[in-house]
Amino acid sequence: MNRAWKGNYGLLLIAMALVAACSNAAPQPEITLVVAGQALIKQDPRLLWDDPFGSLRDILEGADVAFTNFEMAVVSEPDRCGLPLEYEVFLGAPPLPLDQRPGNTSGPHAVEAPVMGFLADLGFNLMSLANNHSWDLGDCGVAATREAAAANGVAHAGTGPDVATATAPAYLTVRGVTVGLVAATTGHDERDAIHHSVNGVWAGRQDDWDRNLAAVRKAAAHADFVIFYQHFQIDDDEFDQVAPGEATDDGHVWIEDVPSWQTEFARAVLDAGASMYLGHGHRAFDGIEIYKGKPLIRQLGGLAYQGLQPRIGHYDRYRPWEGLLASLTVRHGSVVRIELTPLDLDEGETYRGNYDDLGFLSRRGLAEIASGNAADSILRRLRDLSANYGTELTIVGQRAVIELER
Repeated sequence: MNRAWKGNYGLLLIAMALVAACSNAAPQPEITLVVAGQALIKQDPRLLWDDPFGSLRDILEGADVAFTNFEMAVVSEPDRCGLPLEYEVFLGAPPLPLDQRPGNTSGPHAVEAPVMGFLADLGFNLMSLANNHSWDLGDCGVAATREAAAANGVAHAGTGPDVATATAPAYLTVRGVTVGLVAATTGHDERDAIHHSVNGVWAGRQDDWDRNLAAVRKAAAHADFVIFYQHFQIDDDEFDQVAPGEATDDGHVWIEDVPSWQTEFARAVLDAGASMYLGHGHRAFDGIEIYKGKPLIRQLGGLAYQGLQPRIGHYDRYRPWEGLLASLTVRHGSVVRIELTPLDLDEGETYRGNYDDLGFLSRRGLAEIASGNAADSILRRLRDLSANYGTELTIVGQRAVIELER
C-alpha cells in the first residue's frame, strides 16, 4: 500500500467513524413554540373572570415554549417605586406631573406582581421585558419586573442594571432543546434616560446595531434556536424636522425610511444567526415574510390591552383589536411550520356605557379565539398582507398555515 493510499485510507476511516457517530446520536426532539402578541394587563384577570383567555389555554398548555412581551412595569412592594400613595395603579390616575413621574409616562403602566404570576400560570415561560413602558417606574420598576419574572420561573431578556445585562441573551431549555432570546426596544423613549437599563436600538446608531448583532452571534453559539425580539414603535414623521446627520429629540439619528430601516435590521439579525425575528409595537399585525427560510414578523399585534385609551373607535384603520397567536413547529433549529390562530381582543364597545372606568377596564382587551366572520376577515387580511412579502399561506378552516419545510 503506497503512502498516498495509506493517507486517503486513514481519512476514509475517520469519515466513516464520524458518520457512524452522527447516525447513533439521538435526534433532537421537535418542539412547539407559541408566540403571542404583546401583553398589557393592568390587573390579574382571575380576580374578575372565571377563565380568562380560556379558549387559548389548550394552545398554550400544548406549547413547550410560550413567548410574549410584558409591556408593563411591576411596582416594588416595599416603596411603590416612588409612586404617591394616592396613585391608583390599575387606573393610572391621577396623572402625575413631570417632577413626580418615575419614568416615561404621566400615567405609568404599572402593575402589581401577581400579573406576572398570572401570565406564568397561563404557560408563558419566555418574555421580553424591553419596550416603551419598561422604564415607566424608572430603575426601581426595571428591577422589580425582573425579580417578578425570576420568581415565577420566566426566562427574560431586554432589561437589567446595565446595558450589557439588558443586551445579554436569555436561555430556556425544554426537552433537550435550548431557545435563546435577545430582546430590544426601538421607540420614542428618551435614549439618555433608559439606555443604561433597557436594551435600545436607536435608528442610525451603529453601536446599538453592532451590540445586538454580537448578542445574536453569542446566542446562536449557545442555543439551538434564537429569537430576536424588537418592540418597534417609531414613525417616519419623527424625522420630518431633522436634517441628515442630525439627531431627533429622543436620540435617533436621521434615517430616510423607517420601515426600510427595520427591514434591514431584521434581516441583519437573521443573517447573524437568529432563527426568527419578531416585532410588536402599535398592536396591529402585519404580514409574515420568510427570509432565507426564516420567519420575519414585523408586527404580531396584541394579546391583551387593558387601557382606557384609545377611546372606542379610535385607531380603527389599524384594527388593533384583532390579533394572532402563532404556533411554530421547530425542528433541528429551524421553523418548519407556522399555524396562526385569529384573536378578538374585545374593544368593549357593547358595554362601555354600562360601567365606570374601573369596571370597564377590568373587562376590556383580553383576547379569545375569534370565530365566524371575524376570524375569516382576520385571516384574509393576514393572507393579503403576507402576499406583499411574497409569502403564501393556506387558510384551513379558521386557521392559517405556512409550510416552510423544504
